[in-house]
Amino acid sequence: MNVTVNDLLMVSNGKLLCGNKQDNIGNCFVDSRKACYLGCFFGIKGNNNDGSLFYKEAIKNGAKVCVLNNNFEYEKIKGITIILVDDPLLALQNIATYKRNLFNGPVIGITGSVGKTSTKEMVVNVLESKFKVLKTLGNENSQVGLPLTIMRLMDEECMVLEMGMSNIGELHKLSMIAKPTVSIITNVLTAHIGNLKTRENILKAKLEILDGMKHKKLIINADNDMLQTFLNRLEDKSWVYTYGIDNGLIKAFNINEGMRTTFDVNEIKELSILGGKEFIYNALAAISVGKMFEVGKEQIKLAINKKSSIPHRLELIDLKRIKLIDDTYNASFDSMKAALTFLKEFDGRKIAILGDILELGKESKAIHKKIGKEVVDNGVDYLITIGKDSKEIKKAAIECGLKRKFTKHFNNELNSRKYLNNLIKKNDIILVKGSNAMKLVNIVNYLCCLNSLDML
Repeated sequence: MNVTVNDLLMVSNGKLLCGNKQDNIGNCFVDSRKACYLGCFFGIKGNNNDGSLFYKEAIKNGAKVCVLNNNFEYEKIKGITIILVDDPLLALQNIATYKRNLFNGPVIGITGSVGKTSTKEMVVNVLESKFKVLKTLGNENSQVGLPLTIMRLMDEECMVLEMGMSNIGELHKLSMIAKPTVSIITNVLTAHIGNLKTRENILKAKLEILDGMKHKKLIINADNDMLQTFLNRLEDKSWVYTYGIDNGLIKAFNINEGMRTTFDVNEIKELSILGGKEFIYNALAAISVGKMFEVGKEQIKLAINKKSSIPHRLELIDLKRIKLIDDTYNASFDSMKAALTFLKEFDGRKIAILGDILELGKESKAIHKKIGKEVVDNGVDYLITIGKDSKEIKKAAIECGLKRKFTKHFNNELNSRKYLNNLIKKNDIILVKGSNAMKLVNIVNYLCCLNSLDML
């Protein structure tokens, strides 16, 4: 499915500085340093720099079309199409909206406080037995990332789009671009409570996913109290499809937790997923989608049981001497609790390396203290905390019975490395988790490097 420079000029009210109006808009990118052959570069203004000023670097890395801020002077370059617009980000969003409107297949939008990416991957696994699927890659779930995903659409028959937010109004914009035909809300928890203040406001923000839907079909986790409150308020519930362990139309039972948890769902028996009970909800959302699109139960079972690993999201790395659980992509109280529950299932000495959870606002101290109790309840042998707020995890863990000598705190991940090198022994199982900005993935990479050099 192609859109052209002329289409982009039309939807962005842009001016053609040079080039060909009939050129196709290929894959789009916003980082001038990343190669994108025959791609379309959008020079988006960031906090520190205006991307439009790096258009020559983008051309060197493959850009055929550049969409740039009209506040600057640019050189005309032979063979390159340059479009000048008031706002390159808005131009990207507008052309993505235009392309979405040309698409007639199903679009699944997924949001929630935790579990979006895991749910997305399971939904894709289920739908791939029936459709050629375009999905969100990595963390492309933002005001920039979602339009970039839609612009990758070629001959796919279905889109599965992860949709993130941190403030009121953001999901409204994404929904108006993506126009989901089916939406999923995985849960409403405490992620982003620092910005939105209350869970009621978080619910309001999540429900904005409905704003771009012409005919509403919503799949929700009926075990989540906020979503159940929303459901109870509705007079007409016919357009809402529910799942859960305790509640919902699609229900899990015969649950046996372990490193791989097994369970049954309605008439589908012997399902198996990585992780504990909390991760069943991701599977239930995907099963709900499968049933909605009449995917056979054997195909659903194969898709759910598929051993797929998502980088930095509860990713089990089995090294020669130790096992690492890399869950460094992001963190909330609920995902931290789930990761500690997963750690508990392993044999061997359990080490938890936990960093700050960000965007909690005035709730930060209380939530970090709750994690300290979870550390003890899940049998952690050694606790290493990193950052500022995570001191409360250590303090609470000691109050709940973990001996002080089995805890250590560092201000940043770099300072922890020498201690970890001396602490870690053969057969240890190590969980590394914190908000992405804490850069705990550097610890994972460091330990993997030591392992490759036989220094562990």
